[in-house]
Amino acid sequence: MQRLSIIRWQQTQGKYVGILQAQDRFNPSTLKARANIHGATILEGELVGVGQKEWYCISFPKEEMEFEEARERARSLVEMENQLRTAGKPSLTAG
Repeated sequence: MQRLSIIRWQQTQGKYVGILQAQDRFNPSTLKARANIHGATILEGELVGVGQKEWYCISFPKEEMEFEEARERARSLVEMENQLRTAGKPSLTAG
């Protein structure tokens, strides 16, 4: 699995969304909310042509926090996930 980083932020009517990878890298029918960790919803799907599961984005509800808090929480989750991957341990979304 590759090292994750947020490539851009989007705001929807009710969420802050940190995009980790381009959506076209994923089989659209496989993108699903996989976990609610520290107030974040993580969308995960299968990469096209590979079948490997990977994180697509992290979202936070606007009514629960300001944008800067969402950014800090997302950075923390991405760093935790990257450390797990480096150590060969299961993903935060496993199980």
